[in-house]
Amino acid sequence: MDKLIITAAVTGGEPVSREMTPYVPCSPEEIAEETAKCCEAGASIVHLHAKDPVTGKTAADPNPLLGEYINLIRDRCDIVINVTTGGGRRVSGSSLDKMIEERCYLGQEMSSINMGSINFWTKPYNGIFTNDVPTIERWAGYMKKAGVKPELEIYDTGMINTAKILCDKGVFDQPLHIQFVMVGATGISPTPKALLYCLDQTPSNWTWSVCALGRHQLPLGAVAMTLGGHVRVGFEDNIYIRYGELAKSNAQLVERIVKVAEALNIEVATSDKARRILGLRRR
Repeated sequence: MDKLIITAAVTGGEPVSREMTPYVPCSPEEIAEETAKCCEAGASIVHLHAKDPVTGKTAADPNPLLGEYINLIRDRCDIVINVTTGGGRRVSGSSLDKMIEERCYLGQEMSSINMGSINFWTKPYNGIFTNDVPTIERWAGYMKKAGVKPELEIYDTGMINTAKILCDKGVFDQPLHIQFVMVGATGISPTPKALLYCLDQTPSNWTWSVCALGRHQLPLGAVAMTLGGHVRVGFEDNIYIRYGELAKSNAQLVERIVKVAEALNIEVATSDKARRILGLRRR
């Protein structure tokens, strides 16, 4: 069994801002410092969205900020950097394609890519997060050309089949690394039974991780690691350390999942070990 790779999603996605928690890092310096603390606590990957430096809401011009985050993080620690292609879409069409293509050259080793379209999973469920297959193919091409490894985000089980189809077409190189985003509501239910079904559909040579929201983050992470998978924690998915109590840092959430791994006698991967497991090219 490989060592456990822990990803820290430190910045929060679309909804997480200073309005929700005063502890979410917003400025480039805060994000870099938070990442370094997560690395020290046991995370080997950091997942990044671009945030307004004051409010923590989605940044209007994400690429320059993401580039600044990467440079500052590189000065502080050797963690693997994973940059979103999902959040902060203020543009569409060819402008979005250009933004994503440019983003592949910021210096990260990985980028997430959603494997399909999905109804929004937060109330009032009145929108669609769009990622059609031609878009996936274009963005995968940008990543391949830039030497960035994709992390395939799986929100429902049909997206596993999409990944297989695109592998057969040569869009993605195997073995893949996928992440089951168990959002519930309009996506995969955050239950052990649902995870087992997902794994039954997944080729055995692919590496995989679990991301679950809120109170499901810890128990689903524990289930994943006992099944040989990896885990994601952090403010993007959960801002609480226990019921009703805000976590004061992402590092607290990393430390908690490390304690679970230690109790299960599962060794946590360093960043260099994570690179070897995932076949990453050091940047």
